[in-house]
Amino acid sequence: MTTAARPTPAQMPRRLPTPAAAEAPTLDGRPAHRQPWERAILASSLSGNHRFVAIALSTHADGRGHFARQPRVMGLVHNTGLHAGQVRVALAALVDRQFLRRTPATGPIDNADLTLTLPPGALARARRAHQATTSRSTADV
Repeated sequence: MTTAARPTPAQMPRRLPTPAAAEAPTLDGRPAHRQPWERAILASSLSGNHRFVAIALSTHADGRGHFARQPRVMGLVHNTGLHAGQVRVALAALVDRQFLRRTPATGPIDNADLTLTLPPGALARARRAHQATTSRSTADV
């Protein structure tokens, strides 16, 4: 009993790449107010570095979620003390999770204009988390 040799990648049939799945449309693309946005960030399951970059970014926003002067990646590097690559990854994660909208939507994030946005359901999760912590702190008293 002999076994056939395993095929190499060069011997495999060529396939056309599958088209990327269409992104789910955002329900609300309007800018988010800064304070609820910060609560939603803190209640999210983002990693610590991503939340740190998000809060540092929000300090540059006005109350309505707009930036008068975009902080850019290097500004966030100076604010957070993280490496530029870490800041880029955090910003990309925030865009993917719909906490940020960037204009233009393609191209490097270094020069994109950012706007704070709330993904669907994030505000409700933040309210539940806030109520849970508030009820625990009043129960201790």
